[in-house]
Amino acid sequence: MAKPLLGLLVWLFATTQALALEFSHYHSQVDIDSYLLQMARERPELVHFHHLGSSEQGRPINYLVISRGDPENLPAIFLNGTHHGDERASTETVLGLIDFLILNHQSPQLKELLSSYAIYLQPLVNPDGFALGTRFDARGFDPNRDYAFPGRSEEDSFKTKPIRLVKELVSSMRFRAALAFHSGMEGVLWAWAHTADRAPDHDLYYTLAKLTAGAMAMPRYVQSYHDYPALGEFIDFVYMNYGTLALTVEVANEPSPPARELAGVVRRAIGGSVAFMLAILELDRGQLRIEHQATSASTTWPASIPPAKIATTRGRQGGGASPLSR
Repeated sequence: MAKPLLGLLVWLFATTQALALEFSHYHSQVDIDSYLLQMARERPELVHFHHLGSSEQGRPINYLVISRGDPENLPAIFLNGTHHGDERASTETVLGLIDFLILNHQSPQLKELLSSYAIYLQPLVNPDGFALGTRFDARGFDPNRDYAFPGRSEEDSFKTKPIRLVKELVSSMRFRAALAFHSGMEGVLWAWAHTADRAPDHDLYYTLAKLTAGAMAMPRYVQSYHDYPALGEFIDFVYMNYGTLALTVEVANEPSPPARELAGVVRRAIGGSVAFMLAILELDRGQLRIEHQATSASTTWPASIPPAKIATTRGRQGGGASPLSR
């Protein structure tokens, strides 16, 4: 790990800045939207509120942009949660990140990060599923199987309104990097999910995933396909179409762990997320040491945790449920 990044992590967990939001309970959509608007009103020089659109059932889909510079003139990083409505730990993770970045934006490390990138944060990709307590959207489709991939055109994809909205955003922004938060296992995954072939940036992905997982004290980091194959995932679509360096970060073994565990889950995910963003900054400055993955994919899993049973199709593709998330 590069020294500046190591220094960031030491600072991160030693900082005395407590989170302003309470993570002793889960937040409702009303709580979330009120908080986003409040942060934009209180910090207009730093935080910008945007309404992306509405869900099938008319629920608002909003996001924030946090940056110390002009967002229009900076490369952007996208962090999103709740592709699956019942994975509420992913929602809380994005809220925790918003809170943390705002509270600590004057620290040397985050000042540099927020001066270099515009950070887009979307807590609720799938608000209907969130309200209904289900993985799926209001019509029973799995949003994270609705993106185009080789073998299925864009015309045959994007059947869910929230994912059409995400597509509009990623198409317009062409993000430099992204994290899609999920919960239902603990680990960090990278493209490709639809094929065992290695991505062109496989070693870079391996390096980023290893750093992110290490900051979260998670032993799992693997190409997504070797977790289990899946068609139509966010990380494949944005990397294939825009070159976005995107990871899936699974923050907790349960979709919605007990509230008493939530603060720890959020804090750990913040550490991994900031480590990832600082690694992107090092990469863009030519300072990141990229590791070569010479071993097989299975060696990035602890021996006590076997890879999941392969499940190639789920949700709108049909098929049974996986024991994991994504």
